[in-house]
Amino acid sequence: MIRSIMSQIDLWEKYHYESKQTICVIGVLILATKICQADGHFSEREESEILSIVPHEPAQRNTLKKIILEASNDTNPITHHALNLKKLLKDDQPDFLEFIIAVLYRLGHTDNLYSQDEDDDIREVSKIFGVKRDLSDNFKDIASNLFLKFTNLIKKKTEKINA
Repeated sequence: MIRSIMSQIDLWEKYHYESKQTICVIGVLILATKICQADGHFSEREESEILSIVPHEPAQRNTLKKIILEASNDTNPITHHALNLKKLLKDDQPDFLEFIIAVLYRLGHTDNLYSQDEDDDIREVSKIFGVKRDLSDNFKDIASNLFLKFTNLIKKKTEKINA
């Protein structure tokens, strides 16, 4: 009974007291989980890919997995979470929003099954975020480059913090 009540609590409400940076990470985890579920299944490989994208200490891994589990049980559509993340970030972080789209695109291809539902969800999130690029081959290249750029930047910042 408690578990079913907890699964009905909006994740944005649950974590509203966290820092903006933490809420952004949680938002990315939620969107990532939702895109991986869009094709009807969520594999361990997809979960591992999500965890490899979000820099974290080994001690934080279980917390991230808990948030991924909560996101997988959440009944709100991906658009609900995209709207909340956009509201939080406003128009201050257009590069980060493009990075998120690149992450979603990469995750959609992780299981080698890129479905129409995944494509539709990424397009909807792109509209909400105001990312104008289409998912053409050109965008695929841009998304890959953005993903690598931001992943390296995040790793560098994490290394400095942990040094």
